[in-house]
Amino acid sequence: MEISYNLRYQKSTFSNRTLIDKEGEVIIYDKGFRLKGKGATDKGELINFSEVKEFYYKNERIFFITFSKEKYTLSDAGTLFDQLLKDLYRSRNEFLMDALFMKGGKLKAEFDGHFKRLSKFQKFICKGEAKIRLYEKTMVVIPPNMDAFSINFNFVNFHEFDELDYNLKIVMDDGSVNFFSHLGNDFEIFEEKINELLGGLYDTLVNENLRQAFPQFHAATLLKLAYRMKGGKAVSEKDIIKIDEDLAASMDEFMFDNEEIKNKFNFLRTLGESEVFYAIAKDDLRNSFIRWALISIPENNMVAFTVFPPKKIEDEAQAESKTSTETYFYKIIMEKGNPVDKQKDKVLEIEQALVTLNFVKDPCYMDKRDLRHSPYQYAIRKMPFLRILRKSYVGSINTPDEKEWKKKAKELIKKTKLSSN
Repeated sequence: MEISYNLRYQKSTFSNRTLIDKEGEVIIYDKGFRLKGKGATDKGELINFSEVKEFYYKNERIFFITFSKEKYTLSDAGTLFDQLLKDLYRSRNEFLMDALFMKGGKLKAEFDGHFKRLSKFQKFICKGEAKIRLYEKTMVVIPPNMDAFSINFNFVNFHEFDELDYNLKIVMDDGSVNFFSHLGNDFEIFEEKINELLGGLYDTLVNENLRQAFPQFHAATLLKLAYRMKGGKAVSEKDIIKIDEDLAASMDEFMFDNEEIKNKFNFLRTLGESEVFYAIAKDDLRNSFIRWALISIPENNMVAFTVFPPKKIEDEAQAESKTSTETYFYKIIMEKGNPVDKQKDKVLEIEQALVTLNFVKDPCYMDKRDLRHSPYQYAIRKMPFLRILRKSYVGSINTPDEKEWKKKAKELIKKTKLSSN
């Protein structure tokens, strides 16, 4: 796509000192746009959407601020302003869907409707009309004049259809709420497709994932686990014991086939009252299981997680993995508050980061300069849960020597503790 509009554009510093004020044009491309003045000699400047931190409009003016703190104003588009706005957002939203990993699997359906978003505090965020695209694992909402956003089905706490008012309510694990309405004659098809996709997650998880890992357990038992472990989310050891004590024992054995890793986790358990979480997901490309575990010790203001080496599905008798794995340590809270109250939020941040980014660990901790040319450069700047998680990172350990590992763990935990402790 390449579309151009005549307009006036201004560029200024963050202190509002004008650097450029020109009549010219904007040329919109797939991943950005070019601003240039009149005349063939003016090459202008290319702005990639990956460079834009804030983007909004008011009173027929479009404003955006780059991560380098340069401010731009587009104005005087005349009667074409509304179309300019739609084309900019159309291009920007296609970029956002890829850069923020919104597309979960294959596209299954698309609908026209309305949406309304509320925060976990029931505070209004935004509303409007939108294209609603349903993928295998996500719903992507694309308004014509707002940023697109997605709903990951793995983090849906519950959903309900109101067949009197013809709307859908979705409550997320973080407490935020989304409403969808004005689907017209497509409402029943929409309802059927949503139920099919959400129900399919559990069917796949039970029959194609958990049954291969734990064939000795009844499907009803595994379904209870699946409700909590969608997409590879972490489930506490306490909750698994409530489901079935034998399942908890089998889970421990399935996760810790490496004695070295088990000893390290057991050492962390001795440092305070702790809670351990386990997670399993299937990697179809490698025909293996992704396994990761997390331990939380609120009295030390600490959570740590590790992603284990892949466990091949077809080799039930595979030898103990000798690969050393890296363990990542984070603060539960940064300064004030009670870590016990915020433990759930921190676990959710780690779950969202790993599940959304397909269990790639680098964006969870690596310096942004090292991720400058990676697919995650925009995500680490714009995904709220990922930004908070990265700020709370204190360090990692990846040494096979158990004595050295324990020494480094104690040093990192000193950093996680609140100063008042």
